[in-house]
Amino acid sequence: MPKRNKSSSDEMRYLFPFYEIKQPRVRLIYNIWGFFVYSFAILISIPFFWMFITSMLPINYIFSSLNEVIKNFKINFDYYKKAWEVVPFYIYFFNSFLVSISVVIVQIIISAMAAYSLSKLKPSIYQLVLILFLSTVLIPFETIAIPLYLTLREFSLPYIFSSNLINTYWALILPPIANAVNIFIFKSFFDKLPNDFIESARVDGCSEFRIFYKIILPISKPIIIVLTIINFVNIWNSFFWPLIVTNDPQIFTLMLGIYKIIEDGQPWNIVMAAVTISMIPNIILFIIFQRQIMMGVVFTTLQE
Repeated sequence: MPKRNKSSSDEMRYLFPFYEIKQPRVRLIYNIWGFFVYSFAILISIPFFWMFITSMLPINYIFSSLNEVIKNFKINFDYYKKAWEVVPFYIYFFNSFLVSISVVIVQIIISAMAAYSLSKLKPSIYQLVLILFLSTVLIPFETIAIPLYLTLREFSLPYIFSSNLINTYWALILPPIANAVNIFIFKSFFDKLPNDFIESARVDGCSEFRIFYKIILPISKPIIIVLTIINFVNIWNSFFWPLIVTNDPQIFTLMLGIYKIIEDGQPWNIVMAAVTISMIPNIILFIIFQRQIMMGVVFTTLQE
């Protein structure tokens, strides 16, 4: 049978071009690199593996020796049922999903529009604006957390916010919307796009918004997918800011809810079962979009 030619998608699985891998020296480097990568992957997966085992062990065996753990381990989802009964997951999942989706949608739109303006429109002070954007990356969030909290506590709008924003969804959604890293990544991507088709669209009478909506956004689909997934996971896993701005169990996010059950003194097997359940959305997200993530990373790398 004729040999199947290696497609570009097949070659993306390798560190080097496929035709170079046949060379002994390159093959050796590739094998050494693969050994370290797989070793590191196994190393970082150990805590997750141990978390899963702990979620199925009786409480008196969790801190036992490894031999005792192996002898007494069996597949048992009873603690998952108890965790679901103890933790109001339906509330926490809804809150985390609402906050994450709301933040990501607005974040991507605003970041892309700001980056397009800085990259293609280039207002007179765009360099100063870009420096100001990037300077915020150097400021740790912990240093502005208290001033931001005080701002939300004193902020109100007649007929919209009758009182301050603390203990509301707005306190969880509004602050993370501003993201200088997204703007920088979008701008770096837009800088690599040729200006010819943009100028042609302007000659044809397209407005800047229509150019952005009809041309730039479709071209930017790979980087949009990557940033959407990364930001969604970051917001989903956020803990520090929700801990500061809310103490209402009805608007707890998932991470904050799990922290509270630890404070309540729940057994560690139930806590680990709850943590395992909380990871399911991230795992599903990666399984569904892993190809888009890899394609987006490769596409943005090729642009450079």
